[in-house]
Amino acid sequence: MVSKHKLDVIYSALATPFRADESLNLEALRKLVRYELENGVEGFYCCGSSGEGLLLSLEERKKVLETVLEEAGGKVPVISHIGTVATRDVIELARHALSVGADAVSMIPPYYYNFSMDEIIQYYMDVVNEVSEIPVIVYNIPQFTGVSFNKNNAGRLLENSHVIGIKHTSTDLFGLERMRHDFPDKIYFNGFDEIFLSGLCAGANAAIGTTVNLYPKTFRKLMDLYQENRIDEAGKLQTLVNHRVEEMVGVGIFSAVKYIFRKIGIDCGECRRPFAKLNEEQKARLDRLIEEGFEIE
Repeated sequence: MVSKHKLDVIYSALATPFRADESLNLEALRKLVRYELENGVEGFYCCGSSGEGLLLSLEERKKVLETVLEEAGGKVPVISHIGTVATRDVIELARHALSVGADAVSMIPPYYYNFSMDEIIQYYMDVVNEVSEIPVIVYNIPQFTGVSFNKNNAGRLLENSHVIGIKHTSTDLFGLERMRHDFPDKIYFNGFDEIFLSGLCAGANAAIGTTVNLYPKTFRKLMDLYQENRIDEAGKLQTLVNHRVEEMVGVGIFSAVKYIFRKIGIDCGECRRPFAKLNEEQKARLDRLIEEGFEIE
């Protein structure tokens, strides 16, 4: 169970392009992958929140992963988010990810039914036990799932060698630091772009981000500044990142990323319903952001 790539890098939480009828636009997806590779993305995270994974069918999720892997051509690692509510569906997606060459899979916990923590742990372990050849990453995003992972409950998973890390999309940096302290050999992926520097200080050693789609070189520079102990410079760069994040979150982060790509020539379409379309005021706000440029110096 060894990936062909170094996995502790900076990943784009890749958007999923759609046509006007909400069908997959795989041609645009290929174009998007090529564009991001040319602009410094170090890895791709498919079918997560930014990729509207829970609005895709299982077959669509498979097609997205296959397309990204084919277009990436082994240049960078590719992680497939396979989480959903039914264990058998997650196992099906894990087997598919393994068969087509994904480097790892990631999973939100099962949601809606208020499962017990024992049931949630078993959900992960069922994948680990039945598809043991592929590394597993726990996806901690409590504001969407209602489940918050910490060193106690996540520790039951992190002590397993097949679970290689946590995607930590949470502002609980104390919890992140405690997990890193107790399980220092795992990979901790910062999930909120607006606290990337804070996440690094708390123990993150990689990132999976929505705005990495647009600003990959900026996040790499921020990581480099942190590693060089140039914290004041890193803090100023994080502030510039946060201005852009704030503007995009203000209109809807996933729709904002797709709109900006459309304006620069990669038509990713709209987010699937029930996401609402952007209004003219929101588009104008994003147009002003585009005028500021992409990479941040």
